[in-house]
Amino acid sequence: MLAGAISRLPNFDAVSQALFLLHAYLILAFGDIPAIALIMRMKGQNGISPCRICNIKGVRFDFRTNYVPLRRDKIPGATPRRYFSSNLPIRTHEELMIQARDIEMAPNNATHERLAKEHGIKGIPVLSSISSISFPSSFPFDFMHLVWENLIPNLIEFWTGEFKDLDHKGEGYFIEPRIWNEIGSATAACKATIPTAFGAPVPNIATKRSQMSAEMYANWTLYIAPIV
Repeated sequence: MLAGAISRLPNFDAVSQALFLLHAYLILAFGDIPAIALIMRMKGQNGISPCRICNIKGVRFDFRTNYVPLRRDKIPGATPRRYFSSNLPIRTHEELMIQARDIEMAPNNATHERLAKEHGIKGIPVLSSISSISFPSSFPFDFMHLVWENLIPNLIEFWTGEFKDLDHKGEGYFIEPRIWNEIGSATAACKATIPTAFGAPVPNIATKRSQMSAEMYANWTLYIAPIV
């Protein structure tokens, strides 16, 4: 229909030429942290330099996992002693490409692994050949993955005492299983009174969290959680 309407325009030739000259440019890419790490050829969230946006350095905790606290005054050997959230050492496209080339051109595997571990990069990303892509600004964090599929599920595990190996008993934020089950039942009952225009209905969040999508977490957080 659109093609037929355009063909009947008085200046059809000029319009067709303009349409032919249109180009599409890839400028942004979204995804969860593991997916973007693969696209950018980053080592990922467990690396010494885990962040794709800044050069913050991770510190080893209990000899198993790297964490990236802003304050590390009491951690032996951690440098710098403190980062400021408003002034993080942001990565640049030029810096990333130089580091990636150094890794690719490493004379041996030991040097390659040392540089990759230090910089958090495995090598030159394929998408770096596209001139409209800028690392890392073309790969921002998106709200869905940051909040609805990360922060809120982790908060729920924290409130219900299931987050990591922490001792949650007796803490003021801890929700007793009996109360959490009541919250789940009240959440499921809301489906009968919340219009479908608000989005996907939320199931019993206490027993059917495996069925929860980002949209459901958003609906529960915004409309149901403040009440229940």
